[in-house]
Amino acid sequence: MIAPCSPRNDRLRRAVRAAVFGLGLAAGGTLPVMAQAAAASQSQQTDWNIPAGPLAPALDQLARQGGLNLSFDANSLQGKTTRGVQGRHDGAGALSILLQGSNVQVQQESATSFLLMPALDVGNALELGATSISSDRLGETTEHTGSYTTGEVTIGKMPQTLRHTPQSVSVITRQRIDDQNITNLTNLLEQTPGVVVNYTDSERVQYYSRGFAIDAIQYDGATVVQSSGGGSFIQTDSAFIDRAEVLRGATGMLRGAGNPSGTVNLVRKRPTHDFQATGSVTLGSWNAQRYVADISGPLTETGNVRGRVIAVHDDRDLFQDSRMERKEAFGGSLAFDLDDSTTLTTGVEWTKLDATGAWGNLPADASGAPLPFGRSTYLGADWNRWDRSNLNTFAELEHRFDNDWTLKLMALRTHFELDDHGFKQTYMERAPANLNPSGNPYLMQYQVTEGDGGESLQNNLSATLNGPFDLFGRTHELMVGVERIRNDSYASATNRVISGLYDIRYWDPKTSLPEPDIDITAHPVRTRTTQQAAHATWRISLAEPLTAIIGARANWYDYEQENNTGANGKFSVDEKIVPYAALIYDLDDHFSVYASYTEIFSPQTVVDKNNSVLDPIIGEAYETGIKGEFYDGRLNTSLAFFRINQVGTPVDDLSTPIGCNGTTGRCKIASGKSRSEGIDLEISGEVLPGWQVTGGYTYNTTEYLKNSAATNGNAIRTTDPEHMLRLFTSYRLPGTLDAWTIGGGVQAQSDIYSESGTAKATQAGYAVYNGMLGYRINDNYSVQLNANNIFDKKYYRQIGTTATGYYWGEPRNVSVTLRGSF
Repeated sequence: MIAPCSPRNDRLRRAVRAAVFGLGLAAGGTLPVMAQAAAASQSQQTDWNIPAGPLAPALDQLARQGGLNLSFDANSLQGKTTRGVQGRHDGAGALSILLQGSNVQVQQESATSFLLMPALDVGNALELGATSISSDRLGETTEHTGSYTTGEVTIGKMPQTLRHTPQSVSVITRQRIDDQNITNLTNLLEQTPGVVVNYTDSERVQYYSRGFAIDAIQYDGATVVQSSGGGSFIQTDSAFIDRAEVLRGATGMLRGAGNPSGTVNLVRKRPTHDFQATGSVTLGSWNAQRYVADISGPLTETGNVRGRVIAVHDDRDLFQDSRMERKEAFGGSLAFDLDDSTTLTTGVEWTKLDATGAWGNLPADASGAPLPFGRSTYLGADWNRWDRSNLNTFAELEHRFDNDWTLKLMALRTHFELDDHGFKQTYMERAPANLNPSGNPYLMQYQVTEGDGGESLQNNLSATLNGPFDLFGRTHELMVGVERIRNDSYASATNRVISGLYDIRYWDPKTSLPEPDIDITAHPVRTRTTQQAAHATWRISLAEPLTAIIGARANWYDYEQENNTGANGKFSVDEKIVPYAALIYDLDDHFSVYASYTEIFSPQTVVDKNNSVLDPIIGEAYETGIKGEFYDGRLNTSLAFFRINQVGTPVDDLSTPIGCNGTTGRCKIASGKSRSEGIDLEISGEVLPGWQVTGGYTYNTTEYLKNSAATNGNAIRTTDPEHMLRLFTSYRLPGTLDAWTIGGGVQAQSDIYSESGTAKATQAGYAVYNGMLGYRINDNYSVQLNANNIFDKKYYRQIGTTATGYYWGEPRNVSVTLRGSF
């Protein structure tokens, strides 16, 4: 039940509304309507939407949605069904509707506690089992749960618990995002078990898992290629998301073409049925200032229309001299209940980022060792820029049938775009020998490159239908779907000039290199890829403890590059079938063992000696493990053993000449093979009351099995550590100290190296420790202190033997955040 709105709360809401409106952090006309509707809705009953189906899961959903405690004998509910409950009712009324025709009686023990028992003749005794369902069980949404885990993940398009998802999945929840002050996708993935963050330069970041690049992300299950569009992608701001679901391994069933690395699914915050307003101000090292406003609630008295607005201003310098970032972001969404069973949700997210940027960082000497430059050194110019914007619009229609089936239609349009003359960058390279006969390692030649027109327009349309059905006396689940993804990508049109030689020991980013004028005459070249697919997944209940999953995805892939008349300028991959299979065996109420196999394919653009495009590279992923679930799903654990084979990678065809078929080198043959294998160990959730833990240990080795004589037996990526630990924990103090929360974590890894010829760059293993201290001032306000790299560890987060290969890790830094919620 929702408590009536008190005069104090009403005045507080009006004050919040006026303050946010005055700051201009949301759409002015929307906020008063939302707040007025919220005030009116305080006296309304809960809006229920529980479909028909088996009774026990429906009771579980009722308890979670309404904050009810239900106790009953589980055996007495076997085989019972319900017609569901829709519309607005109080908890007792909703429970009464749900139980109609089930021959179950209800005894109400308090406003939120109910005892359920079978209807018995007078004189019969009732023996009640220990089974109970309470609102403590988590659902999909992690906002306001205070948990470091989730009740269900949606990355597989059918909601499932972590325990019954037969692959390695990590979830970064809303509570953890707030506790660690995570602000963007890169910060988030740096905290994710099994993921390595790699910097092409300061603005183009790549993510790796199990030795292969994660080459796409998803928004609510819709795939977006972030590396498309000539460096125009902006790291997604964490203010917009409820959680991130990271699945490691091949994911061809979920997204079509790609590498056997994994998929990151960012799940958006949605409009809420009840009014809520939150805001935060963060001040930190290097002049960091961050302001976030988030307001959500009903727009009508009945709550059938709801809205949410989120606004972000993030302004910071970096620890390097003359480096900065300025970000503005806004998101708005609306949800419409078209009837009791149909909801339409639509929204927009817009982000603008201005950054100095840096192509590369600090140089190595001829041996590959770093030159002795401090962490604040910036060998670019203060007029460097990399300015861009991203616009993401979406619409989702969900219909819930009476037989517990669900139809979901989704459209997503993503537009990455560089601003006019969006980037202008200095690039440092070693001076040619004829200009540097003495071999001075500090003498560098500079180039300046300017570009514009970098852009990516991606459209994703999908439909899925899933639900249960009975066969051979057991209940199974089936999902079928179709998807179409088109990406029109434009690389930046660029031009560059040489800017002479400089001794970088005396470099000043403000004065050493005046900004040159550069004319851009070329035009961006468009590349279009189109994927179409149909897929189906069947979860088969073979026996009470045993579930089999079989699935397949049929893919059609088309590639076309403007002004390319060669064989690799336009080609197709037709009816590529990607299989999926898994077994899950429940050992008891807490543990399940599983085994799974899946594939993914990656089309190629290289040609063989017959001038034909090579067949796609195939990734095969095998995984087996054990998963545990405790405290009604509030604590999850997993241990996984995995092996990935990638076959068909191109290698030089030594029988062909240099310049074969117009290429710059030899033609290719598809004979390469590589392997990645290892162990994932993970824990997430509440170990003891008030004590949240999340983290994982990964052991991963990779090897070229068949590539070339020079690389066979070598690791695929020597800059990925074999051992990696990601851990964070927080504890709310008990008793009279319960206003305080303390937390801390570590990011640790083993040594890495990079080789080129005789040069070798190395980074020894290291650990970086972080801490958090939070204090809840009252029911509405809290303050939080975060400290990263507490012991000021000096380390390189990326290494290389080139003139721009070394990147310092961030020095010790702190931030203070004031949060308010109403």
